[in-house]
Amino acid sequence: MRRRISALILLVILALSISVHAADARTISAKLMLSFSGTTAQCSVICRGAGSNDTVDATLTLYQESTYVDSWSDSGKGQVVISGTCEAVSGKNYKLVVDYSVNGKSQPSVYSTRQCP
Repeated sequence: MRRRISALILLVILALSISVHAADARTISAKLMLSFSGTTAQCSVICRGAGSNDTVDATLTLYQESTYVDSWSDSGKGQVVISGTCEAVSGKNYKLVVDYSVNGKSQPSVYSTRQCP
C-alpha cells in the first residue's frame, strides 16, 4: 500500500513540475486585432517574448491607406498589451502595423488590414 501511495505522489510531483516548465516555454509572437464600431477604429495587440523575463517593446501604428493616423507604444516584461481607438472614415481601407522587439532584437512586423464599414 505504501508503494502505491509513494508512486502516486511521485507521479503527481512529476506532472506538476512538467506543467510549470511548459507554462514558461512559449514562442515569440504578436497578435493583432483591428475592428470598427461605427466609424471608430479599435486597435489592439498582444506581443509576447519567449519567456516571462524577456523585455518586450512595441509600437502599434494605424494607417488610412498609406497615410499615418495614430500610434501607441508600450513595453513590459514577458509580454505587452497595447490598445487604442481613433476616428475612422467609412469606406476607407485601414492597415494596423506592429513593430516590436524582444530583448532589443527586432522582430518581423505584423499587420492587419480592414475596411471601415
